[in-house]
Amino acid sequence: MPDVLETHFDALVFDCDGVILDSASLKRAAFADFYNDQPPALYQAILAYLSRGGGQPRDVKFHHIEAHILGRSINHHYIRELSSAFSRYIEAQVVNAPVLPGAVEFLERWRGRVPLYLLSATPQAELRRVISQRQLAAYFDDVLGAPPDKTNGLNSLIATRYHEAARTVMVGDSYNDYRAARSNTTHFIGITSDSKQSSPFPDGVITQPDLTDLESALKLLTLNYKKT
Repeated sequence: MPDVLETHFDALVFDCDGVILDSASLKRAAFADFYNDQPPALYQAILAYLSRGGGQPRDVKFHHIEAHILGRSINHHYIRELSSAFSRYIEAQVVNAPVLPGAVEFLERWRGRVPLYLLSATPQAELRRVISQRQLAAYFDDVLGAPPDKTNGLNSLIATRYHEAARTVMVGDSYNDYRAARSNTTHFIGITSDSKQSSPFPDGVITQPDLTDLESALKLLTLNYKKT
């Protein structure tokens, strides 16, 4: 089983919230708290957007909510203020969020054998502080946050590290993670850790509830690849 990774894959790229840390629902709730004074219909529309908007930078989320749900004129300074306020509000909570089952064990088994990267929509400085405080930085060859967005971030990672896209795997919990993988022609494994949320992935995508026995999902990828 271990040889599957070393033989078939050059790099594994992990999202953070909902993949390494069990913090995706925590961040959705924190976003919603910024708008809990809105009328019920608008608040429900914001919740619906947040439930499908994982993997996007927070300024993109605030921009969408302000412009397309609340119909407000966009003030970029205000969007930056909202993003900064969100960072101050959420960072301490994420630092204390539990690690997803199997995550540390998998990273422990594979660091130094296959390049491992963390790629998140969280601002990079904040992401690196959190990962350092959680004592997880040593598991990753690099920890990469926003900007840019996931699609461009993954593209840059593959190019600068000289990995083959066809031998790279993205592990994420949102449709935006899946879209980033598809846009860069990498493999993808979906993590569906939040049982209250329906799967955001198309039929046929290999999924797991957490990183326990991620090797089995990676083996399925190699079997599917051989069929194509």
